[in-house]
This record gives sequence, C-alpha cells and structure tokens, in this order.
Amino acid sequence: MMTMMIKFLLLTLLVISPICAEKDLMIKECNNAQVPTICMQCLESDPASVHADRVGIADIIIHCLDSRLQIITNNITNLLSREKKRQVKTVLKACENELSTVGSHTLSEAETALTTGDYDKTAKSIKIALGIPHGCRYELQRIKFESFELYSQINIYTQLSDAAMRIIDRF
Repeated sequence: MMTMMIKFLLLTLLVISPICAEKDLMIKECNNAQVPTICMQCLESDPASVHADRVGIADIIIHCLDSRLQIITNNITNLLSREKKRQVKTVLKACENELSTVGSHTLSEAETALTTGDYDKTAKSIKIALGIPHGCRYELQRIKFESFELYSQINIYTQLSDAAMRIIDRF
C-alpha cells in the first residue's frame, strides 16, 4: 500500500512539474510583452497553452487576435444595423469589409509564417492586421462617431498585437 502511494506521488509530481514550468514560461512571456493581464487571459483561454513553448504561445496569441478581430467585426455589423447617418454607415461598411477580408487573411499569413519560422514576416503581418482596426477607429473618430465598446475592443486587440510582436521579437 505504501509503495503504491509513493508511486502515485511520484507520478503526480512528474505530471504537475512540467505544467508549472510551462505556466512559468507563460507568465514570463506575458510579463516581457508588457501587457501581462490581457496576455494571460488569452493564453489561459486555450488549454494547450500550459504545454506550449514560446512559438506555441505566439501562435495562441495569434488565435486570440483572430477571435478578437471577429468580435470587432461583429460589433461593427451590429452598429451598422442600427446606424442612421449615411456617412457613419459608409465608414462602418468599409471597416466591416476590410476587417473580414484583409484582416483575417493577414492573420492567417502571420500564422503560416510563424509555423515556417519566418518570424519577420509573422511580425509584419500582425502589424499590417493591426493597422486595419486602427484605421477604422481613426476614420470613425474623424467623423465624430463614438462607441466605447468598439474602441475598447480595438484597444484590447492592440495590446494583444503588441504582446505577440514583443514575444516574436525575442525569438
């Protein structure tokens, strides 16, 4: 009975120890990315993150960027359905189109480049994809359109983009 208990404890330590090590890597990478809270929320949303290396962590953040881009696009679609002003509708429609086509495609390119080890292209693609919601925010603010929720989502997207680029820069 005692031997069985010792074996169980050893097995438990072998399983938990690597998970703690990878969790430490997640914390280290997110702290180095200078947005630890947003970064950790993203990583903890994916169960595979506890087993991820640095490239895997960057890949998970790119997935979070893609999800966040979908949230922004859905938010814009919702705003578009309620908006009455023609000028605002025109900008929202252009943003919706560019986010759903160029943004998603560019993040897909970033993921492919990360997989093949082309980290410069990965960072460049993330930066290009970041410009799209920034451009939308700029154009909407220029015509005096306000949406706290939309701008908050864009800020989170910006922070995640920054985290991904900082992590990739350290490869």
